[in-house]
Amino acid sequence: MLFKISISGIKARWKDYLVLFSGMIITTAIFYMFEAISTNNKFTTSSPIGQNAKIVFIFGSILLAIITLVYVFYANNFLMSMREHDYGLFMMLGAKSGVISKLIIIETLAIGLISTVVGIIIGIGFTQVLSSFLASLIHMSLTHFSAFYMPAVIATIVLFAILFLIAGFLNARTFTKTSALQLLRSDQQSDWKQPKALTLATQAIAGVALLAGGYYAMYDIQQLKVMAIPIALVTIVLGTYFVFNSFFVMLLQAFQRSSISHSGLNSFTLAQLKFRIRDYTKILSVVSLLFALALGAITVGTGFQRMVPKLASGNGYYSVAITNPNYEMHSLVGQIKDKVTVTYQQKVDPQAKRVYYRRDQLKEQPLKYAAFVSRKTLASKTFTAKPSQFKHSDSPAYQELWGLQKPTIKAYQIKVVGQQAFNRVNAKTNQLLMVRANDMDAAAAPLTKITNLQTKQYGYQNGEQVGGSFTLYQSFKSIFGSLEFMGIFLGIAFLAMLASCLMFKILSGAASDKIRFDMLNKIGTRRSVLNRSIITQILVLFALPGILGILDVAFGLQMFAKGGLLMGGAYQTFGVTTAGFLVLYLIYFIVTVLIYSRIVVPKTKVER
Repeated sequence: MLFKISISGIKARWKDYLVLFSGMIITTAIFYMFEAISTNNKFTTSSPIGQNAKIVFIFGSILLAIITLVYVFYANNFLMSMREHDYGLFMMLGAKSGVISKLIIIETLAIGLISTVVGIIIGIGFTQVLSSFLASLIHMSLTHFSAFYMPAVIATIVLFAILFLIAGFLNARTFTKTSALQLLRSDQQSDWKQPKALTLATQAIAGVALLAGGYYAMYDIQQLKVMAIPIALVTIVLGTYFVFNSFFVMLLQAFQRSSISHSGLNSFTLAQLKFRIRDYTKILSVVSLLFALALGAITVGTGFQRMVPKLASGNGYYSVAITNPNYEMHSLVGQIKDKVTVTYQQKVDPQAKRVYYRRDQLKEQPLKYAAFVSRKTLASKTFTAKPSQFKHSDSPAYQELWGLQKPTIKAYQIKVVGQQAFNRVNAKTNQLLMVRANDMDAAAAPLTKITNLQTKQYGYQNGEQVGGSFTLYQSFKSIFGSLEFMGIFLGIAFLAMLASCLMFKILSGAASDKIRFDMLNKIGTRRSVLNRSIITQILVLFALPGILGILDVAFGLQMFAKGGLLMGGAYQTFGVTTAGFLVLYLIYFIVTVLIYSRIVVPKTKVER
């Protein structure tokens, strides 16, 4: 019977529950995706991708679990705010507190079970698609990886079962200790108090000063060194709290005293905002910090990935070098569209431990080598080698040619001689084909096949690597590819969590706001004016933490730009990632406005 009542309650408010279900489903799916990678020991021990990604995905899972706990708390508040009146009515009709408790627990667990099961199914699909994307992103194969992984399923079910069980018992305890009259009149109660002017001013000044100090610490990281990070963490967290608790409240009070408040419903809108910002200080502070963390993770991840080709090209001009290429090798080289090739004759004398090259060929087709001209932006410059540079083993030209040879002859000395001296060397003549791909991202597929064939053909082992900058490209992709993957999807997960938390916090107060909008409707306020007031209120609540979060990231990237963390051009992806982030953020804002409007705007229009 209780189960039927719970299901009927869900059916009666299915439009409201649909938002709750969709948020929980996305949360479950993302958490399963991270668990499928972090708990798969075969994958993480056998795959270079997994070895590099294991720690970051475990870290991501822990962060997601913490945020999920906050999300479930606010989603639960939204759920209970919709049912407070119903439960109060049941109690007025004589229902015992034990029955109400069971009803609350069953309803909470039913929502949790349905969303968790559906979320895991969708998560398996996400994992399959995203794993393929990751493999193509870093141009490496995934071994021992499966989208469906039972330990990840169990871990996800256990976590969400515990969260919803705790939420159910907490809800039941809260409702059983609340009288029926309080439940019935919950939408008429408020514990908001007018803050003192001196307290507001003190906290506002402290908030702005703390934020400025935190931003300066990140900007001046070269002088502050390691101390910049703890200083920024403490000052920005405290500054964010004080800014929301006081600074923005003072701004709204200033607007209330200005002529702006005399137009339309501005006075009502400003009063609502002042009440909300003061009441939502904690959640707005958390949303702002998570917004910065999510956007920062995506920006840094994509930034690291963008610098891989620059980092590889700056360490070597030629992408690959092939000794005595066969037809298959030539065919693969032909698939590289934008390329530069050069071929040198080579003779190896094992007794003298020397490798001979022809001087005339090095003059006709000069060897190129690259060097960084700016470590900050990872800009590199191409130089043309002269035959005389090969006399010294420490010259850049010598090192470039030495690195392109087979590992078995790297212990030999390079000698550049004339054609007659070259012909007198009693050894087989080899052909050394060197290829530069101007766009290694576009040429990754054929270059990968070439390096794999060389590894198989020459029998490289004991950590030996194929010569050329593409080997470095693969290594950097393996490292930074996992960081980019974690940054993007952990960032999206954070965004979904923080926006959902803010959305449900706003919606949980919709029931108490409904009476105010009913009064405005009764005095003849137009629907368009009501909707404009709603949009303004919610826009401010979404925009303020977003703006502060973007400022946090803008200054936080200084730690990478100036901190010597190989982040050349730290801001090169900042604009793109911020725009994409704001699009997703905007979707949550629109959904919140639509749901809130449907709850608070009266269905019946009262004519003037």
